[in-house]
Amino acid sequence: MKLFNFTEDNKFNQLKKMMGAAESGDFTDFDPEHQLTYGERETLKNEGLQVMGQQLRILRDKTLALKNSRVWVQHESDIHIAGCPIVQNLRHQPALLMLSTAQPNKKQHICIECLTELKYLGIDQRRSRRLADQVDELFSMTQFQQDYPVLSPINKISPA
Repeated sequence: MKLFNFTEDNKFNQLKKMMGAAESGDFTDFDPEHQLTYGERETLKNEGLQVMGQQLRILRDKTLALKNSRVWVQHESDIHIAGCPIVQNLRHQPALLMLSTAQPNKKQHICIECLTELKYLGIDQRRSRRLADQVDELFSMTQFQQDYPVLSPINKISPA
């Protein structure tokens, strides 16, 4: 069986010329405008990445994303994992936001409003005010990352 040689096909060569492709080559399905680069991933995992608030997306599941990956916002001593009212406000400010995928340190606290927004662990701030003191003990970032994977293909993370 002989395969068709596209490089000898006139219509194919015209199409290639219209596309500006000089050679047949490898196709890489990567768009740095919509997908995190290796450097961005490493920075998020280590020291955190500063971005303008407009770059932060709130996904349908109410978690936060930068390009094609889930992130969380470090604001003051709080970690925000969802589109709570505080995050909504921060997104519209002209200041930079610190995003991360790293494990929070002991001085940082998970935002109870974010947990309420996600209904994560059945937490509802409106019902139980005393939960605020127990949230840091109840919440596990490792478990959260299993429930909401950080690095996800772009077609699985869609904006709200």
